[in-house]
Amino acid sequence: MNTEKLLELMLENPETIPVLIPELVRKYKPTIYSVCNEFHNMLKDYANNTEWFETFAKIKKQQFDAYVNVGFTEEQAIAFIINDNLQLIQNMKNNINKSTKSNK
Repeated sequence: MNTEKLLELMLENPETIPVLIPELVRKYKPTIYSVCNEFHNMLKDYANNTEWFETFAKIKKQQFDAYVNVGFTEEQAIAFIINDNLQLIQNMKNNINKSTKSNK
């Protein structure tokens, strides 16, 4: 039985859900496990990739040094970097909210 037919049956007769769900699980479990395994492998690659984190650390260090080299104190440099990060997070939140509202 195809998936569309199973979903149709469940919508027409909700009491069939306990009987039909195991069929869906049996049918799609191997595919879902395969996809999840690929995501897991990607996460492991990401976690073991120190070059990624080193690059971002160098960027932040250069940013910090630039602030200090033009005359700001270390505390001011850190405050500017933190403020930049907070502003980035706020912009991301605003974009998510705008996207959510436009999708409704």
